[in-house]
Amino acid sequence: MRSVKSRVALFAVAGVLVFSLTGCSQSQIYATDKLTGTYVAIPNGWNKIEKSELDKAESKSTAPGAAEKLANVLWHEAYTTSPEVTATQILNLQAPVGAAVYVRVRALDFSEINSISYNSLRNLLVPITTWLDDPAKANPKFVLIDDYERVEKVARGIRTIYTFEDAAGVSETVDQTALLSDDRSQVYILVVRAKTKYYNKNVDELLAIGDSFTVRGDK
Repeated sequence: MRSVKSRVALFAVAGVLVFSLTGCSQSQIYATDKLTGTYVAIPNGWNKIEKSELDKAESKSTAPGAAEKLANVLWHEAYTTSPEVTATQILNLQAPVGAAVYVRVRALDFSEINSISYNSLRNLLVPITTWLDDPAKANPKFVLIDDYERVEKVARGIRTIYTFEDAAGVSETVDQTALLSDDRSQVYILVVRAKTKYYNKNVDELLAIGDSFTVRGDK
């Protein structure tokens, strides 16, 4: 199930440093957080949305528990192919202009530590397990493309790739990886999103972003 192409044919001590690796400076940059040992490779030239912008956008959420979750965010930032995409659009399910990448590390509270499962990781953005169990309740354009376990040095979880219809009726493809730390104290999330037409046209580049997501933990 790993070949999506055949199926279709989300260091600075003080915080975050985006830098180009030797030999790769012309093709990609690395979004890196040393404190949580998390990084992901982003194509060179994409637009960065800073943590401060994401914090401001998320602080306006009225969803239950939103403020508590934001307070527990250890690191997050986003990248887009288009400067038109805002921090608010990163945090909702509207299909973006071009492609968008969001990476997030958050500490879990006590209730989450006791209840989190692979299904809850899989249902990060939309209720995938419900849609699979009862197709009559599924999103009109829902297609599960891939779903498999990802294991990192200090965390494990699920990578799920799927297509669904956003609120405007646009077909959107999402590549999401959600990992739980081995001590169940943190979640590591990567979401890569694009309109399905854009995703299919740029599938190799977008898959490579998801493939590069790495969690090594703090040193």
